[in-house]
Amino acid sequence: MVTRDEVARRAGTSSAVVSYVLNNGPRPVSPATRARVLAAIEELGYRPNAVARSLRARRTWTLGLVVPDNSNPFFAEFARAIEDVAFEHGYTLLLGNAMEDDTREASYIRTFLDRQVDGLLLISVGQGAVSMKALSGSQTPLVIVDRLLPGVRAATITVDNQAGGYLATRHLLEHGHTRIGCLSGPSDLTPSAERHRGWVRALSEAGLRRPGTLQARSDFSRHGGYLAARELLRRRQPPTALFALTDQQGIGALRAAAELGARVPEELAIVSFDGIPESGFTLPGLSTMQQPIEAMARRAVDRLLQLLTQPDGQPTHDVFPVELLRRGSCGCADPPMHPGEG
Repeated sequence: MVTRDEVARRAGTSSAVVSYVLNNGPRPVSPATRARVLAAIEELGYRPNAVARSLRARRTWTLGLVVPDNSNPFFAEFARAIEDVAFEHGYTLLLGNAMEDDTREASYIRTFLDRQVDGLLLISVGQGAVSMKALSGSQTPLVIVDRLLPGVRAATITVDNQAGGYLATRHLLEHGHTRIGCLSGPSDLTPSAERHRGWVRALSEAGLRRPGTLQARSDFSRHGGYLAARELLRRRQPPTALFALTDQQGIGALRAAAELGARVPEELAIVSFDGIPESGFTLPGLSTMQQPIEAMARRAVDRLLQLLTQPDGQPTHDVFPVELLRRGSCGCADPPMHPGEG
């Protein structure tokens, strides 16, 4: 078995410097020396003892992430972005798929705590009551992503959902629509409630009252959006535009419109929310409020690692803006796809 001393001799340095390279500190190592050490590790096939390393550092160099449903493209993209950032920092990410079940979510949390992960990132299925019981008494750093959980004292990473819903609806108003429906979502989730409030506020400011008559609730799936859009479009006075709370629902609405013969955007305009890559591959392209997933993932991991060194710090609450991606579904020019895009 290759030892650390052998790596040091091959690299022409000390064992301590090899340790600094492997542990990213505590002392800095020049780029040239780091390169020699990494080359020696590769040449000799050195594999450090992870258990011993964890015992010395009192860390496992693992983070846990629990998502509601990893088959949802939004959560899948978020998980990939978080994993990339964690990897940059030398951490392995463990992923738990709650399958929209709060009991399963809590089970993953307990499992990650039993495995002594250094920190947890959570996108909760609902309001997190069951999961908070699983976390009771734990000192493991926690960052809650994408939503807020009532009464939970933890760092949070979200977007300005209400502003996004407002801007999406305003954009449809600017296209001349006055019958703007909403494909709303689960009322217990803060992203859903806030995006819905943005829709209501924009219509109210435009003097359009009683917006509730043009909404249909569904889950955040394509099938849910399809069914909700069919319900609205088959009414005697259907909407001429739809704000879908997620891209998944928006894609479902495009299918419903095609089946019912409503041309998009000539007879039905659609704007959705999230900005998943799939939204650019529909025809017409789906206009959407894009969340800055890469920036949010980086901030989430940074906040979690900050809590490792400053466990008594005050919880931070980061709110990111969203940006309207104008495509053909709302009546804007549909930009062409380019080779390699998406």
